[in-house]
Amino acid sequence: MSQIKFLDCTLRDGGYINQWQFGRETIRDMMYRFSCSGIDIVECGFLTDQPRQEGQSLFHTVEEINTLIPENSSSLFVAMIAIGEKEMNPSALTDAIPGGLGGIRLTFHPNEIEKAFCYGEMIKHKGYKLFMQPVGTAGYSDEELIHLIKRINQLSPYAFYLVDTLGTMYGRLLLRQVILADNNLSPSIKLGYHSHNNLQMSFSNAQKLLEYKTSRGLIIDCSASGMGRGAGNLCTELVLNYYNMEFESRYHVLPVLEVVDQYITPISLTSRWGYSGPYFLSAAQNCHPNYASYLMSKQTLSVSAVSELLDQIPIDKREQFDRRLMEHLYQKYQSHAVDDLETIDTLRQKMEGRKVLVLAPGKSIVTYRQKIEELIEKENPLVISVNFISHEYPCDFLFLTNDRRYEENRGEIDWEKTIATSNIRDLPQNAMTVNYSALLNTSLYASDSAGMMLLKLLVKCTVKDVFLAGMDGFSENPLSNYYDADYAVLSYDIPLGMKNQEVNVQLNKRAKELNLVFVTPSLYKIQNQKDED
Repeated sequence: MSQIKFLDCTLRDGGYINQWQFGRETIRDMMYRFSCSGIDIVECGFLTDQPRQEGQSLFHTVEEINTLIPENSSSLFVAMIAIGEKEMNPSALTDAIPGGLGGIRLTFHPNEIEKAFCYGEMIKHKGYKLFMQPVGTAGYSDEELIHLIKRINQLSPYAFYLVDTLGTMYGRLLLRQVILADNNLSPSIKLGYHSHNNLQMSFSNAQKLLEYKTSRGLIIDCSASGMGRGAGNLCTELVLNYYNMEFESRYHVLPVLEVVDQYITPISLTSRWGYSGPYFLSAAQNCHPNYASYLMSKQTLSVSAVSELLDQIPIDKREQFDRRLMEHLYQKYQSHAVDDLETIDTLRQKMEGRKVLVLAPGKSIVTYRQKIEELIEKENPLVISVNFISHEYPCDFLFLTNDRRYEENRGEIDWEKTIATSNIRDLPQNAMTVNYSALLNTSLYASDSAGMMLLKLLVKCTVKDVFLAGMDGFSENPLSNYYDADYAVLSYDIPLGMKNQEVNVQLNKRAKELNLVFVTPSLYKIQNQKDED
């Protein structure tokens, strides 16, 4: 089993979770501890032309990495160049030196193959061990894979990889591709495997690969605590311990557990990775996991609706995440045009001359209850709750914008006091319905923010004065975003800071048409209403 090698990719693949912001000394210590564990290959991060901040495992030069590599280590240290992601051109690499960075992992899509082989020659010429890693080999046909392997044999890299980018591989498909590669790849080229855990198969597939009989060198990728984008990766500590128990005691697991305890666990408290329903759906539909997480982060769709939308993604668009395509499909799915002129006219009459209190479900509606009650007593506003039924405050209307909240509150909804947007399925005939698409906002992350949609509706109803309560803004801890933990939804990969910014922009647009006053504290700020956005 000495032909087996393990490669830890925490600093590179795990970096998608924290934007690679581990900190310089943490990176140095992690590399040292991985080396102490006996891990054969340690991936240090990306070599890239992307802008970087100090302390990120994104590097502009090999020298930046070399200063972090522990002395007298028996591990091979490598970095990744990812074609299509503002990659570093290998012509900028300095020559490899003993004790420094020893290998380059080169990843590429099918349409980048010619560039990849050109880059590969340059990397080898600089003296680095070359790892060729095509994206998404699980989607290659046998003929396509054999054709690629024939070219790989001519290039003769250190290793060639099977990469389960979408996390769709069960053991049978993995072994089929392993056998095909093993029988066609030159004996001197090592065969690597990089998995994603969408189907919870990473550990199981690694075991199958370890049991596979071959004289060829094999490399299995893993990361501490499985840290990696989306569903994450094979856990380093698990697979090393398994190898020690089942084959030979060669690795020290404790240094990896120290990395997990000191550095990875604190990150996991605010940023999530690992198996989840959306990532399973992505794998089941052969889609990039970001499609499902993007839809789930909307907090508006049932699981069945997410599945329907994933099924609408064109085959040639599934492997790489296209945010604008997904947003287009989402809005098309949500939009059901209705004639709402009569409804808006009815609402206008009900709201005429009234101030309105918008009651959003932030935690502040609990902590500032007395202040809200005093305002209701003093101003006698028309009260509208946003996507929740309030049992603490008397509400004149419920504003309902998505299927998820509809299903959660279906048994308590009073349709005489409910304003529903037209995207919601199976509404009763007597429901007051307004056009969903007409209330959308011109932003990516806040296009269907329910609070902002309601403000647009209030403009249509010629309301002038609006009080805002419970519109707290989003934090990274989902439990702190709502007054009731049952409303908490994971953000997945949606940048909440950006979502807050976009909601703030929309809020200030409405502030030019409405007199907006916060009753409870908020992350959002209303600028001078005469200012431009």
